[in-house]
Amino acid sequence: MTPRPCGRTRAGLASLVCTGLAVGLACAPREVRTLARASEDAATAVRRGDAAGLAEHVLVGARARVDYAAILADKAGRQRWARTLKKPAEVRPRAVLFLAPDQPVEVRWTERGWVFTEDPTVVYDQSTPRAALRSLVRASLQRRWDVLLGLAPERYRLGLSEDDLRLAWTEGEYAAALQAARDRLLARLGEPILADAHEAILDLGGGEVARLEREGPRWVVVDF
Repeated sequence: MTPRPCGRTRAGLASLVCTGLAVGLACAPREVRTLARASEDAATAVRRGDAAGLAEHVLVGARARVDYAAILADKAGRQRWARTLKKPAEVRPRAVLFLAPDQPVEVRWTERGWVFTEDPTVVYDQSTPRAALRSLVRASLQRRWDVLLGLAPERYRLGLSEDDLRLAWTEGEYAAALQAARDRLLARLGEPILADAHEAILDLGGGEVARLEREGPRWVVVDF
C-alpha cells in the first residue's frame, strides 16, 4: 500500500500490512493478493471503528505512531480511510533479505520478479535509509572516520573533521555511549523503517529513534 505519509497518522499507516509484508521470495502474485486482502481487512476494522483490529494490521514497530483516535474519531473520516484502504492506488510487496546477520537488504517485487532496491555489493551505501544506517554501523566498527563524516548532514559537517569523530568515538567523554548506541542500532537494522521522500525514522525501542534525512541522492543520519 502506498498512502502518502504526512504526519503521525499517515506515516504510521504507510507501514500497514500486518504479516502480509513478511513475504517470501516466491509465489509473488499470491503474496500480492494476500497483501491486498490485508488492506481490505484493515479497511473493515476502520469502518467498524475497531482500533484493536486495525492495530493487528500495522507493523509492530509502527503501532505506537498511528493516531487511532484521529482515524476513528468520526464516521466521515472512517469512511474516507476505509475507501482508501479497501482500494489502494498500489499494492507493492516488499521484504528484507538478510545476506548476513548484519546485512539486511531491501527487496521488492516487480514485473521482472524480485529485485534489490539497493546494491548489496556497495560497502558504504547511502542510497536508502537502511543502507545509510548499515554504513554507519560498518564505518564505526572499521574506524572509517571519513565515511562517518560523509554520513553526517551537511550542517554538521561544516564544523566537523575526521579527527573530531575519531576522538569522539574512541577517547571522548561519550565514546562508550556512542558505541552502545551503535550496538543497539545494529540489533535493529532489520526492523521496519518509516519513511517518506525526505525523512526516515527507525524505532530503536525505549522511546529512542534513529532519524535520517535525504540530501540529494543520498541519505544521511541526523541522530541515532
